Amino acid sequence: MRLVVRILLCIVNALVALSLLCCLLAQYINPSSFPYFELLALGFPVLFAINIGCALFWLFAKDHKLYCLISLSVILLSVPVTRKYYSFASKKQQETKTNTKLKIMSYNVMGFMYFTWRKSTEVKQQIFLYIRKENPDVICFQEYHNDTHENFIVIDSLKQQLNLAYTHHNRVFSVGPHHYQGNMICSRYPIAASGYIDYELTGNSSIWADIVVGNDTIRIFNSHLESYRLSKDNKQTVNDIGKISKTDDVEVNDVEDLVDKLKRAMIKRGEQIDELAEEIAKSPYPSISCGDFNSPPCSYTYHTIKSANNYQDAFLEAGKGIGATFNWWPQLRLDYILVDSKFKCHRFKRFGLKVSDHFPISCEIDVAPTK
Repeated sequence: MRLVVRILLCIVNALVALSLLCCLLAQYINPSSFPYFELLALGFPVLFAINIGCALFWLFAKDHKLYCLISLSVILLSVPVTRKYYSFASKKQQETKTNTKLKIMSYNVMGFMYFTWRKSTEVKQQIFLYIRKENPDVICFQEYHNDTHENFIVIDSLKQQLNLAYTHHNRVFSVGPHHYQGNMICSRYPIAASGYIDYELTGNSSIWADIVVGNDTIRIFNSHLESYRLSKDNKQTVNDIGKISKTDDVEVNDVEDLVDKLKRAMIKRGEQIDELAEEIAKSPYPSISCGDFNSPPCSYTYHTIKSANNYQDAFLEAGKGIGATFNWWPQLRLDYILVDSKFKCHRFKRFGLKVSDHFPISCEIDVAPTK
């Protein structure tokens, strides 16, 4: 009987170790051709913790201590990837003197809570007061909303209230002639040129703008890549799966619906990311890529965008802690500010503003370091 139990434990251990290994492979496999590795990558921190538990279990067992190598070998391979989930940036890195600083913010505002605004003006004022307090030079909004029939017109308010005179936006979709939604770049500095990438058969897009900061021109990319489009029921399924006491409430059909939506989004994102990476690589200027990538750090999306211009991750360079940006899934970092290697990053922040389903993030960047 003990032999059977030991064999079963070894099989389970091998499966969780293999799952963690698949997370590592997700960085190099385009999900448009095979989405299952990135599907597992969503749970990388959990799988990493489970493997640590497995290794410790065998290590402290009376016999068969060598079985700890099943998980330990994969854990060692995973250590470099864990660095993408937790930042240990020192204070020295965050306090850099500069002649020219650019403070940039990225925020998926979920339509600026459009439907909530019709019932309460407090929500919109909360967002704008928060941004005004932080006083960024550039804001990259994803899922911004503008309705020219409302008293509070978003674009006009951004220019007047926040002193961001230069804007570039696209309309991903419109509802009638006056209500539209898309991405936006707002800048305190002049925009010399701009453009966009509208991905086929989707409600997502990327835009770019060349901003002139002193004697330098910087290309800002703002991307909102394929969304999961999860319903309240899907989110409840995720919450129930994460709670042992609730697992009996999870229906097979609910799990299948959740997995289908995750796979569909990953496949679509895989088609988008190569097009975006090509545009980034073609930039004639140093660039910064911001946005809601809808992918974790252990993913093909993150790896491909970061490699497109040998970017540095502002959170890893100048942030602290876990840095998760998804409001209801505490381990997920889906929003990024990736910075050209010639610049220096400091004072990365993730704000706890629980208005959208994403948290806003910001970073100060040395555009022209003091000599």
